[in-house]
Amino acid sequence: MKRALVIDDDDHIRELLQVLLETAGFEVEMMRDGIDAVELKKDYHVILVDMKMPIFDGERLTDYWRLTTPQILRRVILLSGYSRLSSDRDFGTFAVIAKPFDYRELLRTVEACYRQALATCPDSGHFPPSEQCPECSNLA
Repeated sequence: MKRALVIDDDDHIRELLQVLLETAGFEVEMMRDGIDAVELKKDYHVILVDMKMPIFDGERLTDYWRLTTPQILRRVILLSGYSRLSSDRDFGTFAVIAKPFDYRELLRTVEACYRQALATCPDSGHFPPSEQCPECSNLA
C-alpha cells in the first residue's frame, strides 16, 4: 500500500491533498503542525510538508530531520506559498513545489518520490538495492 503523510496547518489544503492522494491510490494520514511529526511512528513513502506553520514549520522540521534522520528527506516534498523561500535554499528534500500548485505537477512529483522510495532500502530509505545497506545486512 502506498502511504503518504500531509503536514499542513490549513484545513482546506490538507483536505485537498488528501483527496488528490487518495485518488492516486495512497493511504493518507494528516497532521496540523511539524511538531507532531518530529518522531514519526510509521514509515511513509511520501511526506508533504508546508513551509509555513505556526509552531514548528517545514524549515525547522527539515533541519531537525537533517540532524536526526537525514534519509527521510529523500521522501519529503515541501510546499511553499513563498517562492523566494523555495528557491533560496537547498533543504535536501526530494522536491519543493510552490503554492498555488498545479495538481498534475504535484501528482507527477509525488509519484516520482514514491518510485524513488521503492527503489531504496525499505527499512532505512537511503541505500539503493544495488548497494549493501548495513542496517538490512544485520537483519539477514
